[in-house]
Amino acid sequence: MSFQFEMVSMPRVQLDQILIQMQRAETYCRNARPASRHADMEELMAEPTTFYSGASGYAGATLRDCIQQLESYVD
Repeated sequence: MSFQFEMVSMPRVQLDQILIQMQRAETYCRNARPASRHADMEELMAEPTTFYSGASGYAGATLRDCIQQLESYVD
């Protein structure tokens, strides 16, 4: 099996932005924790990405945005 490679050009600024978004999403996922069954005020006021559900949602939306940005240079 042989592969043929084709170069794709995109602005460095946009590539850097994609990398920042993906690194932030990875950090949220790595540091996320489960939410308590009976949340106290501290948990209720915490950033949504503190918990698995929020981190997962953020990562999913980030991945969708990054895919769309990359696809715009391939299509």
